[in-house]
Amino acid sequence: MKTKRILQQRICIVMALLFLMPLLGFSQKKRLKPPKRVSKIESVDQFVENSFDLYHKVFVYDSLTTVGVEVPAEIEDTLIERAERDVDSLWQILPTILDDMTSGNANIMKKGKATINLNKSKKALKYCMQTVKMYFKGEEEESVDDNKN
Repeated sequence: MKTKRILQQRICIVMALLFLMPLLGFSQKKRLKPPKRVSKIESVDQFVENSFDLYHKVFVYDSLTTVGVEVPAEIEDTLIERAERDVDSLWQILPTILDDMTSGNANIMKKGKATINLNKSKKALKYCMQTVKMYFKGEEEESVDDNKN
């Protein structure tokens, strides 16, 4: 009888842990997904791809620091260099996007898909801006506090 009760308690504990484990995974922000369909306007598709590459790097770094994992300085430097390259490529593609979207060469359906994809990349870039701003602002405040001491 006593072993049956202990077994029931252990089963209840295991079941409670199994039900609570998924909740720990949902504690992070929901990750944005890149568009499933390409717009068939090459410059827009390249811009969206580059913006989600940048978003992925920032999201992974933010997730690691939120959890409390200390990212080594070498990896941080590499991430910053790659992020700078991604931002530079976004600036290079931007003029061709404007030309492709305003020209009459693509049909209205392609432009519609391109607009939807650009809106998704806008959300990803907005998240990147806010996150990077938060980290740099936090570092500046820490350095100001260090200078005061």
